[in-house]
Amino acid sequence: MRAFVADSTLVETECRERLKQIPASTRRRLSSYAKVIMTAILELSERHPQLKETPVVLATRHGDLHRTEKLLRELVRGEVLSPTQFALSVNNAVLGQYSMAADNRQAMTTLSAGEQTYPLGWLEAVSQVQSETRQVLLVYADEVPPAVYSGQVHSPVRSFAHAVLLDRENGQKLILDRLVEKESQLQEDVWLVANGVQQMLDSCSGKVVKDYNGVRWSWHVA
Repeated sequence: MRAFVADSTLVETECRERLKQIPASTRRRLSSYAKVIMTAILELSERHPQLKETPVVLATRHGDLHRTEKLLRELVRGEVLSPTQFALSVNNAVLGQYSMAADNRQAMTTLSAGEQTYPLGWLEAVSQVQSETRQVLLVYADEVPPAVYSGQVHSPVRSFAHAVLLDRENGQKLILDRLVEKESQLQEDVWLVANGVQQMLDSCSGKVVKDYNGVRWSWHVA
């Protein structure tokens, strides 16, 4: 599949100065996960004002897992859950916050697909660009899982958000490939894959390959 990348950024921490663009009433409710996502989107928005009229695809394997873990602990203790905190724990909550803060009324899509969430987020965004709309903002975001989940999952090794503005006609031409392999050998953390893709886009050259249990995904600029 082919699309053009108009711009992209990868951030690991929030930017308080950028977050001041968000109304204080909304900003107070943002978790650390949401703040990193907002920081990435706002960075691109400064360079591309049309993002306020651009559909968004948010791909996340874990969502706002730290907020969810806190709610689960409250349930175990028999406490009454905060309706606000519960509403903000669902996967599409951060897109709702962004939509209201930026007055962006375009389509907002969220997806979570386990280990393959990162490439399938790309697949969804590229598909939308090819068939539905001229531009799509793809955001992949996850935090390091809480310690209680260390026996089940170890990815990502760093918290981050990767925001990519895809365009149907303009920018760097990017090719996304998927190949079914009988054997998979490459195993890299999603942060390393996203960072590799960002470096590839910055340098306008190279290729990034990631294997997922017999499925090989690759990104390269043409």
